[in-house]
Formats: sequence, structure tokens, C-alpha cells
Amino acid sequence: MNMTAAIEAKTAKPLAACTDQEIYLALLDIVREQSAARVQPVTGRKLYYISAEFLIGKLLSNNLINLGLYDDTRAALAAAGKSLSDIEEVEPEPSLGNGGLGRLAACFLDSLATLNLPGDGVGLRYHFGLFHQSFAGGVQNELPDPWLTAHSWAEKTDVTYPVSLAGKEYTARLYKLAVTGYEGRTNTLNLFDLDTIDETIVHDGIQFDKTAIDKNLTLFLYPDDSDEAGRRLRVYQQYLMVSAGAQLILAECAARGCNYHDLADYAAIQINDTHPSMVIPELIRLLGEHGIEFDEAVQIVTDTCAYTNHTILAEALEKWPRAYLDAVVPQLMPIIEKLDELARTRTEDESLAIIDGDDRVHMAHMDIHFTHSTNGVATLHTEILKNSELHGFYELYPEKFNNKTNGITFRRWLLHCNPQLAGYISELIGDGFKKDAFELMKLDDRTYTANIKTLHRLLSIKDSKKKELADYLKETQNIDI
Repeated sequence: MNMTAAIEAKTAKPLAACTDQEIYLALLDIVREQSAARVQPVTGRKLYYISAEFLIGKLLSNNLINLGLYDDTRAALAAAGKSLSDIEEVEPEPSLGNGGLGRLAACFLDSLATLNLPGDGVGLRYHFGLFHQSFAGGVQNELPDPWLTAHSWAEKTDVTYPVSLAGKEYTARLYKLAVTGYEGRTNTLNLFDLDTIDETIVHDGIQFDKTAIDKNLTLFLYPDDSDEAGRRLRVYQQYLMVSAGAQLILAECAARGCNYHDLADYAAIQINDTHPSMVIPELIRLLGEHGIEFDEAVQIVTDTCAYTNHTILAEALEKWPRAYLDAVVPQLMPIIEKLDELARTRTEDESLAIIDGDDRVHMAHMDIHFTHSTNGVATLHTEILKNSELHGFYELYPEKFNNKTNGITFRRWLLHCNPQLAGYISELIGDGFKKDAFELMKLDDRTYTANIKTLHRLLSIKDSKKKELADYLKETQNIDI
């Protein structure tokens, strides 16, 4: 593609005369059009990865790389006296995630699309993310992190679903964000929001009325849970995500011929930590509305759903007071009670119950009992789950436990951040590593490891990139390293 002509066709002016904002919007349009051309029909099972977080990072350059347009774009801009790095700075960082859990989710979406596998994300469209962090006098200050603009990557749709919270019906609206793989297909990150959200209720940093659900529900990722209103708000958020998500999944599967009895042949649902755990009873409830008896619905959901455990820390093994669920999702509590009764027929170990003696609902316990797979995210972590933290569950369901080691989108760190290193690796072992990271193992060969000239070239590239970083930190932060 002639990127100069493509950009000028969007801006209706010479590239050299365009502002960075105009170039960014033109590139955003081009990427959307090219991504749409890579959408493929779904055959067989489709993965739905439900997660409270998707830490996707800035998308422009990543998408340009995946579409094979990055080098041509950079060259076209340079010829016109423009810098792609400057254009990248125009793009706001999507505030949809915070840490490793969200980064893992984003990496999976990238990998799925690259491998031409049908796999979509399901989450929430947060307006302010976690918060914007700044420091003054050695003290952290939290402010809203507004990133949504009229030109957001996540595009509004006409698709809505009713969601009942505390006896009141809300309308969840679907936004779709295209996820394009490296030389692969385009999948979707499905994000839900309410039209009634009011960003103006935030004051004094990130404070807001936590009881005004119609105005606050998707304002922040992980709202402050130091009080009961904040903890209940998290339950509200989680149910909005799983109820709208479950309705989307069933609708898409039905459109492909699913009769709901065979849902597991059409969908695989991955529960990313315990935040989406309520998708289990919600799916059972929805299947019941379609005339499927409880016992069969439980088996269908077990065959369809799988659970990823990220850490043994308490915050990742949520335990909600029953009173919260009675208040916020009363339609689920009869189902959760029946699931607890069913789990108790499988084991007499009270520590494996879903509802404990203190009337707390253990979300991870429900996940393990009523999914077909439980995985950790590193070999050592998975072994700890099996041997200590979840040992009782491992003894009960040894066939369910497995490991899926965390990965990274290495293309960002090589092709984008260090094109010199990526180019030299291509000289040595070819381009195969750009799609298959295992190809990098070819570098562990004496042809390279014992070659002084090769090692010096690698060190030279690393040295030059460190100097670039030092110059950048001096220019932007006034820090000498």
C-alpha cells in the first residue's frame, strides 16, 4: 500500500502539511478498514475470554505491525518530515487494564488472532480506568484517566442487552474493538457500558457517589472497596459484565445453529480469575429460560467453561458475603445454593464448599467445581495450587488441573521497540520468529554463541538502544543515567 497516497486521500492535503492529529485520525481509519478486511467466518468452537481487565496498550503501531504497514508508514512519514513516534503520542492509552492479569488477557487476544483462531474478549468499557497517577512531594495523587474520545478504537453498536441489578433493569450497550493478529485474522474485544454513565459525578480526585449505580457503574476499574458501597459496586460491575456477555455468547451461538443443548460444541468460555465467576450461575439461569433442566444446564456449563487462577493471594480468590449477592443478584442465589448442594454431594470436605459457615460465597470454589479445567499461569504456580493452596480440589479433580505459562507479545518488544535487533535476528535465522517465538531457540547454537563478531554486533545494538533510552529520559524527565 502507498501510505503517502492513502493518508492524503483521508486528509485531502499534502502529508507534509498535515498535523499529527490529522495523520493519527487518517491512520486510525486506514487500520480499521484493513482490519475489517481480515474478519473471517467462525466454524466450530469459538473462544470467549471473559476478563475484568484487558491491558491492550496503545494500538496504532501494534496494528500497523500486524497489518504489515508499519515500515511503509514510518518511511512515508519520514519522507514528509514527520515522525511516527510523534503520531503515537497523539493516541491516548486505553484504560482497560492495570496489571499482569490484564496484560495476559491482551496477549492471548493477540495470539489467538495471529494463529487464526476464533477468539473474542468480553469485558467492560471503563471511562477512567484505574486512575491517573502523579507524584507531588513524594505523595501519590490519583486523578481520573480520561481516554475515551469521539475517535476511540472501541466503536459503539446498536446491540443492547437487559441486565437486572438489585431488581432494577439496566441496559448494557455493546462496543466492539477490533483485534488484528500478526498476518492473521481479526477478532473482537467486546466491551459493555451503560448510556447513563455520568463522568461529572467524580470529584476530589477520584471520589464519587458509589450508590448512584446508573451513573457510576463503569467509571473505574476496581473501584475503591474500603467501604461496603465500594465492595457492592464491584459485584454490580461483575454481574453487568457476565450477564451481558452470556447473552452475547448465546445469541452468537444461536445465530450459528446452536440449540443450547450443544453449547459446548460452539463456545469455549475462559474465566480469567474470579471476577467473571458469576457467568456460571448466569448461564445456568439463561439456559433454564430456554427450557433446559437444571442438571443438564450444569453439565453444559461445566463442559463449556474453564478457569484461570492467577495467584494464591486473597484478592484473587474472591469471597462475597451472601448478603451482597442477595441484594445485587437475587436471581442467582437460588442457583448458587443448588450448586453448593451439588458440590457437597461430591465431597464431605467443608473447606471445598461454595457457601461456607459464615455465609460467604467462594467464587473460586464455584469455578473449580463447575468448569472442566483449572490452570495456573506458571509451572511453579500450578504446582503450588496442586500441592498446597488448592490441594483438596486437586485430590477431588486431578484431571482438571493443568498449566498455561504466561507469555508476552514479543513482537512489540522486538519489531516495534527494537527494530535494529529484530532486523539482525532476521539476518541470522530468518523471519520465522515473528510468528513463532520457538524459532528464537535457533540462536542457542554455537554458530552464534561462539561467534565473537555476532556477539559484538548484538552488544553494539543493545548499547545504542540504551543510549537512546538515556537520551529520552534526559529530554522528557531531566534524569541522567
